[in-house]
Amino acid sequence: MNTTIYLIRHSTRLSNQRIEEYKSNDSQTIKREKIVLSVNGEKRAEILANEAELQNINKIYASNCVRTLQTAKYMMEKQNLNISLDSRFDERVLGQTNEDTVPNWFSEQFMNPNYKTIGGESQKEVRTRMLEGLLDVLASNRGKRVAIFSHGIAISFLLQEWCKITNGTKNKEITLEFNNKIIYNKRLNSPEVFKLIFDKNNKPLSIEYIPFDDLEYEDFNLYEK
Repeated sequence: MNTTIYLIRHSTRLSNQRIEEYKSNDSQTIKREKIVLSVNGEKRAEILANEAELQNINKIYASNCVRTLQTAKYMMEKQNLNISLDSRFDERVLGQTNEDTVPNWFSEQFMNPNYKTIGGESQKEVRTRMLEGLLDVLASNRGKRVAIFSHGIAISFLLQEWCKITNGTKNKEITLEFNNKIIYNKRLNSPEVFKLIFDKNNKPLSIEYIPFDDLEYEDFNLYEK
């Protein structure tokens, strides 16, 4: 019995440029977890929840971050579903980018699975925890339709378990191939949806990007330190 997984990047976040001061002892990780959706991000999340492709979901998961839960809440409300939060679906820990010595650090993370910034996570580390979480989801939801709300880079790293990546730039332009077919070749938008169908042995039978006409216009933040 096949299981359908929707990997969903959260909707548009509030830009850091809108925050003049942040007087807090919170770590950078906690600050990032607290980032909320923009007003337009809330609107886009509601539109997403009404897409025909995303109806009849059986179970919803999300990362431990506010913006994924804010994106998922519209689907939860529309389909009368609860949610399970799992930090294994969190965005990769950024760390200190050290651009002076490694100016191409962002692309390097896509091309070199072991590269990581100071205090950050490598592609391999992120993919390992994301895959562990996904396998647990598959084991608990055989034959069902599941939505996992996560993050752009974390999802991209997970997809590299089965997909070949031939491009990954700092402004989040990526090219992904599955079974020698390009499935994604553009800049990561917010939200984005990838549909994966797994067989009973957890083998991906198909991986595809699901575009939505009413969300195709670009609405994203460039990478911000």
